[in-house]
Amino acid sequence: MTGARSLAGVVVLDLSRLLPGPLCTWYLQGLGARVIRVEDPRPGGGDWSRHMPPYTPEGVGAWFAALNAGKESIALDLSADAEREALLGLLAHADVLVEGYRPGVMARLGLAPDRLVERFPRLIVASLSGFGQDGPLRDRPGHDLGYAGLTGALALGARHDGVPDPPELQLADVAGGALTGALSIAAALVARARTGRGRWLDVSLTDGLLALVGPHLAATACGSPPVPGGEALTGGLPFYRMYRCADGGIVAVAALEPKFQEALRAGLRDALGREVELTVEDLAAAFATRPRDQWATALADACVTPVLEPAEVLEHPLHRARGSIVGEGAGRRVRPPFPGAGREAAMPPPTAGQDTERILAEFGVTPAEQP
Repeated sequence: MTGARSLAGVVVLDLSRLLPGPLCTWYLQGLGARVIRVEDPRPGGGDWSRHMPPYTPEGVGAWFAALNAGKESIALDLSADAEREALLGLLAHADVLVEGYRPGVMARLGLAPDRLVERFPRLIVASLSGFGQDGPLRDRPGHDLGYAGLTGALALGARHDGVPDPPELQLADVAGGALTGALSIAAALVARARTGRGRWLDVSLTDGLLALVGPHLAATACGSPPVPGGEALTGGLPFYRMYRCADGGIVAVAALEPKFQEALRAGLRDALGREVELTVEDLAAAFATRPRDQWATALADACVTPVLEPAEVLEHPLHRARGSIVGEGAGRRVRPPFPGAGREAAMPPPTAGQDTERILAEFGVTPAEQP
């Protein structure tokens, strides 16, 4: 599939750092937007993930490189009048501003989002915060695990000694913040095309993740709270769970429908020469007799797949064929999952402030306003 990307020509200024905001603008970049990072040049400012291990061969944090490849970067100290004015000069030409400060910080900087939307009527401001711009927790600090705890998401999975393990993915940051933010911005751009006006978007990471827990909470309201690790999709069904194989590898069995359960029985019968009951005990014993990849091949029509280790994912033929992994060696990265995306993902991330002079000149910010 080819053609112009959906957000081609959209200019996004990104004041955020770490994961939710940069991942949000990574999605927008994948849809064709031009993303310009605005970083604090003062000691301790900027995006801390630049300096978080592990590092690329160039000495940049791998997470930072993955989320910011191909973006541009300008350095502005927003506490200084002249540099704040420079940002305002850029906002006169921007379509979207993304920020991830705690509520009230933008106002203290003289950049209150509601005032910005009044001053620049076509501007869309997306404020990503842990608990939202209002409510009793708006001023409280937090991180992903705490936000997830308030949604019930952490209580849904299996538990070790009665305590849920931290999820391997940052659920609130990714689903609650980045994806909800990108979707909200895309919708606001559609609305602006119709009305000519931007808006201020209050993106709460907790609210965004809570939406994903909605069906479980609806069941709870009906008197059927989920059983941790015991629901149909969380390990309660023997034919919808994972099993260890003879070589230590693991397969994911997802034979939910009766036709796939019959395919699972048939495949196991053909491989072992006997009937295998679809119980946890029998399936565990069956899978323990062959290596992972043999089972994944033999039972592919029963919705059985290998559980890949991260190093295997980078080389898997599916992702290579789809172009989902770009680059080579230590520079391999995932591209945004949209048609036409990928060129930026293979580019290096920007150094802090590398594009300041060029971008300020491009958008007509006068030399007197430059830092």
